[in-house]
Amino acid sequence: MTKKYDLVIAGAGPSGLLAAKASGLAGLSVALLERKTDIARLDRMCGQTLVSVNDYYFDDLVYYNRQAKSIGFMKSGFSFAYDGPVQNCTAWHIYSPCGNRMPFGLPEETRKKGDSGMVGLAYDKEILLRCLLQEVQDAGVEVHAGIDVTGVETMNDGVRVSGSGKTVEGSYLIAADGTNSRIAKICGFNEGRTFYSYLLSRGSHMQNLNLPDPDILLSSICYRTPAPGFMFIFPRPYEGEYSVAFLALDPRADLEKVERFFTQESPFFSAWFTHAESTRQLASAQYMYSPVKEPYKGRVLLAGDTGSCQELENTGAMISGWKAGGAVAAAVREDSIGIASRGIADYVQWWKATYIEKCPHEAYIMNFALPYVLDTEDDLNYLFSLIKEPLPPCWNPYAAIGHIGQLMQRLLPTIQKERPAMLEKLAKMSQPMSQVLAEATRGCEPIRELQ
Repeated sequence: MTKKYDLVIAGAGPSGLLAAKASGLAGLSVALLERKTDIARLDRMCGQTLVSVNDYYFDDLVYYNRQAKSIGFMKSGFSFAYDGPVQNCTAWHIYSPCGNRMPFGLPEETRKKGDSGMVGLAYDKEILLRCLLQEVQDAGVEVHAGIDVTGVETMNDGVRVSGSGKTVEGSYLIAADGTNSRIAKICGFNEGRTFYSYLLSRGSHMQNLNLPDPDILLSSICYRTPAPGFMFIFPRPYEGEYSVAFLALDPRADLEKVERFFTQESPFFSAWFTHAESTRQLASAQYMYSPVKEPYKGRVLLAGDTGSCQELENTGAMISGWKAGGAVAAAVREDSIGIASRGIADYVQWWKATYIEKCPHEAYIMNFALPYVLDTEDDLNYLFSLIKEPLPPCWNPYAAIGHIGQLMQRLLPTIQKERPAMLEKLAKMSQPMSQVLAEATRGCEPIRELQ
C-alpha cells in the first residue's frame, strides 16, 4: 500500500530543506525526496554567498548570529543552525577587460563598519546543507535520498509522486527541484514562459590568487569568443581560497577560451592567477526562462528556483522554502478544521508581489546583458574609464541595475560630447529583455521546449 503524508517535498536544496523544517515543526507528516544519494554533497557550481545582507532582498533582511552560530531572516521570523566558517564580503567590483573598475563600495570604508558593512556573506554550502538536514530530521521529517522524481499525478484529495521505483502520496506537493524543474514541466506550469538563453558555467575552488582585495566579490566580461563570457570570483570562508566561475549565456562562448583569457592571456587579469592552484572543479548548465507567475495549482506548490527565471540566489530560495512550508502547514490545518483556505493564497500573493513585481526578472538578467548592449571591449573600457566615484555598497543584482541606471544618467552628457554614437547602443537597455538578448537566444537554437 502506498504511504500517504500530509506533504511530499521534492528537492533537498536550501529551499526544500527549509520547507521541510517549517512543515515538520508545524506537526505535519512530511516526506522529503532528493535525487542525490548524499544530500549535503555540492555537485554544481555555486558562489556560496548570502545575497544580499545590507538591504532588503526578497522583502527580508538576512543576518548571521556569530554567538549562536545561526543564519536567520528577520521579517520571516526563522533561523537555522550553521556551525561552519564564514567570510564577510565587503564590496563588489566589476572590471572592464582592460581593468577599469566599477566599484559597488570601497572595502577600506565598509570594513570599518564590521558586520554592518558587509554586502554579502560567504559560507560553506556543504556544511550548511548538513546542518539543515539535521534540523529537518529532528523535526520528524522522513528523508528519502536517491529518489529521482519522474512522475506526478494530481488527484482530488492529493498528489501521487513516483520515481526510482518508489511511490508516495501527499495531500500536497512542494516542488523544490531547482531551476528547469521537471515537476513544473510535468504539471504544466511552464506554459507561456519566454525562453531567453542558456546559463552555462564552469569553474574551480582556487588558492594562491593575487587579488586587489581578499574579501570582495569580483567580476568581469570577456569579448574574445563569438559570444561574451563572464568571470565571477567569490571569497570562500577559508583563508586564501576562492570560488572562480566562468559563465556564458550561449554555447558560442567557449568557456575554456574565456577561462584562458582571464587566467593566462589578459595583461591585467592574468597576474591574479600566476600561482593559482585549483582544488576542486564544478560546472552547471540550465535554461533561462521568464518566471512562473502562478506558482500553485492542483495541490502542487512551487518553491525556490523551481518557478524562477534563473535562480533566486540561496537567500531567496531559503525565504521561499520556509514560506512554502508554512503555507502548506496552514492549508492542512484549514482543511482539517473546515475553515476558508488562506495559507497558500497568501504565499501566492507574496510570490507575485515580491518575485514578480519587486524583484523583476528583467533586472536580474540585465546584469548579464551589458556586453550585448555595449558590444566591443573599447565601448566598455571607455564607459568604465568615466567612473570616478564608487557606487553604493551592493551585492544585490536587482538593486545594482538601479544604481547603474543612475550612473548612466550622470555620464550621458560626457558620452554625448565624446562618443555620441554610443548613446544609440545604450538606448537598447530600455528595450524588453527578449530584444536585448535576441542574439543570445539565436545562439541557443534549436530551443528545447520546456513545456
